[in-house]
Amino acid sequence: NCHNQNGIAPFSLMTYNYVFQNRLSIAASVQAKSMPPFPALQNKRKYAHANTLSDHEIDEIVDWVNNFAPLGDAGSIPDPPTYSTGFQIQNPDFTGKIPTYTVTSNNDVYRVFVIPVNNTAQQTIQSIEVYPGNREIVHHALVFQDTSNIPYTLDQNDPLPGYSAFGGTGSSSSKLIYAYTPGQGAFSFAPGFGATMLPNSYIIIQMHYPAGVSGQVDSTQVRLLYGPSSLRNVSTTAVLNHNTSLTNGPLFIPANTVKTFYAKVNSVTNRTVTGLMPHMHLIGKSIKAYCVTPTEDTIHLIDIPEWDFHWQYFYQFQKPVHIPAGSVIYGEATYDNTTNNPNNPNNPPKDVSKGEGTEDEMFIIYMNLSSYMPGDTSIVIDTSDHYVHHTSCLQTTGITNIQASAVRVYPNPAKRVVYIDGIQGSYTAILYNAEGKKVLQQEMNPMHSISVEQIEPGVYYLQIRTSMREVHYRKVIIE
Repeated sequence: NCHNQNGIAPFSLMTYNYVFQNRLSIAASVQAKSMPPFPALQNKRKYAHANTLSDHEIDEIVDWVNNFAPLGDAGSIPDPPTYSTGFQIQNPDFTGKIPTYTVTSNNDVYRVFVIPVNNTAQQTIQSIEVYPGNREIVHHALVFQDTSNIPYTLDQNDPLPGYSAFGGTGSSSSKLIYAYTPGQGAFSFAPGFGATMLPNSYIIIQMHYPAGVSGQVDSTQVRLLYGPSSLRNVSTTAVLNHNTSLTNGPLFIPANTVKTFYAKVNSVTNRTVTGLMPHMHLIGKSIKAYCVTPTEDTIHLIDIPEWDFHWQYFYQFQKPVHIPAGSVIYGEATYDNTTNNPNNPNNPPKDVSKGEGTEDEMFIIYMNLSSYMPGDTSIVIDTSDHYVHHTSCLQTTGITNIQASAVRVYPNPAKRVVYIDGIQGSYTAILYNAEGKKVLQQEMNPMHSISVEQIEPGVYYLQIRTSMREVHYRKVIIE
């Protein structure tokens, strides 16, 4: 969804050549589990629609790269995925579009736009779709609802479309509904749940445009699908936050320090949690939340050991979680305000305290909350092991890869001649340099030696393709 010609990523991975050029960074990124981006651990809590790879898939990718990223059978390449420019919510009950806005800064821009809904009656939002007008520049969007005139007044007082605000909308009555990040499609609340929208509401959408996109234009829209009034209301609430729940506040991180803050709140009623969204800024290092029940059971909610400001998600659980009355919800957040933090906006570091600005900090964990009802924890949102891939990953290529011991290439390193042993019948030998350029191709029937006397010294990869559609790869060093 990101690495295509129109995606938010800095380069495309839609063809073999693109992938080959980026193969080393791909292997390093999937090994580090920094790509695909999904910062939350899933060892103690599983999330719906998790954008992750299995350990087996990671091993397959790394092994493929280590074996010179072979193309395989070009005739078996599947059709590339198509990224529709159409809407997923085809017939919305409400569509709101921000005014056409031209980014005028090469720094990060946080712009808030006000869209009147004109709903005279209360509605329940079942699904929401944020459709970027320019996917290349929309880094994320926060969608709120508000019945006050504060955002409208702020908008009117700014000569440009919308107004500038970071973190929130500038109105304490704004209630978060949804957070969009690149690659996401339409979002639906858990079955049987929805977000109540009060009469005469405004939709307030805060757009984040990343640095370096000055001059580009956006006109993002929000599409809402209403559900029946019987849907149970989901409130998106900052259950843990730096204003009311810190036990060792205030939120202040002196320069050149690493500091951990703790938060807790008592749950006085039975609650159902369908999802949550942690929020910190640039010097955030890690964040977690868990719950301890009256019977001393621990319910793990979220654990992000490597916080990344640029990849913030609204995490839905695979099944709703019940937090019994009398439970205590805990949160921990660590901040690194030293030069060891590559995301620190200040060098040398400066004192940082709570605030809305990029260089300020926050400690918030929003949760989708509803009153608990028996059977809630049996509701299935998504129980897949990981994100659904473009294909089933079971497509055959028509190529058989043989055990490494079946083929012998010697001497290695070689100076003049490379001999190949262990193959019966005819085959083709192709030698590639470290940049993936073919430097030699030779039909091997019945000859089993290759002259490399005219090839410059270096590391090469030998591809051996037999008449039985077997493929072997060997690293060869030529001196």
